[in-house]
Amino acid sequence: MDQQDAIATWRRAESRVYPSVMHNPTIYEQYIAVVRAIAEELSDVRREEDLVTAWHERRDIATAVIERSPPTMRAVMDMEAVRDAAFCHRHREITRERGKEIARERLEAARRAGDEWVVLFEDVTPLGSHRLEMHVRSGRALHASTQVDAERPTPAYELEVVQLDPVDGAWLVDRPPLMPATRFATDEEWQARIAQARATFGKD
Repeated sequence: MDQQDAIATWRRAESRVYPSVMHNPTIYEQYIAVVRAIAEELSDVRREEDLVTAWHERRDIATAVIERSPPTMRAVMDMEAVRDAAFCHRHREITRERGKEIARERLEAARRAGDEWVVLFEDVTPLGSHRLEMHVRSGRALHASTQVDAERPTPAYELEVVQLDPVDGAWLVDRPPLMPATRFATDEEWQARIAQARATFGKD
């Protein structure tokens, strides 16, 4: 399984675990504690590719962590899902710790490959998502996000276009948005607007 497939597997586990236990505060708190304990055990892993290797080589890490301090709800926990959710948590930590470095690496790789667009940052959680996709030559970037609220039946969808430094992908915070943040009611409308913005702002 390649890196992107592994990350997708971790995200699916996380999106399955948390909504299924949110109705039970006790088991939810224990899930969170176990996920964070496993992620802490993975603190020696500092690169995405090394985390994928650890996922293959340290399959029993969840069991080892839980045996040291067994949660009272262990019998009803999905160990495989907990382990994968912990890898997702650690992947998010790595992305945040090395965000600027990862963005530069992806930008350099996109330039070598002659790609028109590159995803500099992407974070997906059960409570929402953020994706920053930059037009390589101009530095114009689409910042697309979703936000899940327990009081709303559907997520909130948002898109803005910002100017990044085309040299290193750094966010130019002193520049106003090229397109102010706009909310959309449906995923279909949001995706269509992203495609339209990509076509509009991808022109030289």
